[in-house]
Amino acid sequence: MTKDNHNKNDGHKPPEVGPEREKEAGIHPEAEEKIAISKKEYDELLNQSKEVAELRDKFLRTHAEFENARRRLEKDKVEFMKYANEGFILDFLPILDSLEMSEKHIKEAKDFKAVQEGVDMIHGLIQKFMKDIGVERIKTVGEKFDPHFHEPVETEESQDKEDGLIVAELKPGYRLSGKLLRPAMVRVVKRKS
Repeated sequence: MTKDNHNKNDGHKPPEVGPEREKEAGIHPEAEEKIAISKKEYDELLNQSKEVAELRDKFLRTHAEFENARRRLEKDKVEFMKYANEGFILDFLPILDSLEMSEKHIKEAKDFKAVQEGVDMIHGLIQKFMKDIGVERIKTVGEKFDPHFHEPVETEESQDKEDGLIVAELKPGYRLSGKLLRPAMVRVVKRKS
């Protein structure tokens, strides 16, 4: 709309203002000018405007769906972590039951061999359980020292054994599916010079 049309439409005459005053007041005369476009161009702009509105709506919906999915995944993660050990615990319960049974029998036992057999059985159950969940014991005695899997706690001097040979395991080490859980604490040969 031009200034003249503006004056005609509302019946009020704005105060005379120069170009400098218009800029200070935030009035942009070029924004009030009318432009002529063809009906075809108008329809095209209208279609583009509708398309932009539809794309904006799709974007907002997609963003909302994404946020909902993110929140749902976070909730599922919390639930998973809460119950992740359920299978582990169910597999471990028979071992616990065996320990409790052996504790009763140890108090009443007069035969040390039977007690030893019970402890060996429980140890076997634990080893099987560990293997089933992917835990393996790190080999030590007779192996060459490997700093990735062994922690030297003691050394033993020897002239007839190979330097770096592990001669005793002081505490076992374990890997879970190939990843080190705990290094084995070992005694290593240090060759006498």
